[in-house]
Amino acid sequence: MHKLSLEPLTPETYDISYTCLLIPRSPSQQLDGELADSLRRWLDEICETWNWQVDFLTIKFGYFQWGLRVASSIQIGQFMKEIRSKTSELVISNFPELGDGGSEVDFWAPGYLVVLGTRPHPQAMIEHYINLVRRQQGLSG
Repeated sequence: MHKLSLEPLTPETYDISYTCLLIPRSPSQQLDGELADSLRRWLDEICETWNWQVDFLTIKFGYFQWGLRVASSIQIGQFMKEIRSKTSELVISNFPELGDGGSEVDFWAPGYLVVLGTRPHPQAMIEHYINLVRRQQGLSG
C-alpha cells in the first residue's frame, strides 16, 4: 500500500491575478506616442525584476491599465507602490516637461483602481473612477 504524502500549501505556491489602473495627475495629460511606448517597456522591466507576470496592458489617452499575476504573498499595496513610484520617476526623468519642477512629484493622480482577476475593467467602472478622482482633486463639478 502506498502512503499518501501531503505537503502544506504555502503562500508562495500559487499566484493571484489583478487588474490595475492608474490615471495621470493632470486630466490634460494624454498617454500616447513615445510616453505610451515607454510605459509599456518600463512596466515589463519592473515586473521582470520582481518576477511578476504582466497578462495584458492597455494604454488609452486617459489611463494606464494592466493585468498582473503575483505570488499570493505579495500585497496589493506593495506592487502598486513599486509600479507607481518607478513609472512616475521614469516619466518625470525622461519627459521633464510633464513634471511641475518639484523634486517629489508623482506623475499619477492619487490612488489606484485594483480588482481581483485579469479581465479589463468595464468602461463604465473606469469612467466612474476617473470622475471620482477628479472630484477629489477639485478638478470637476
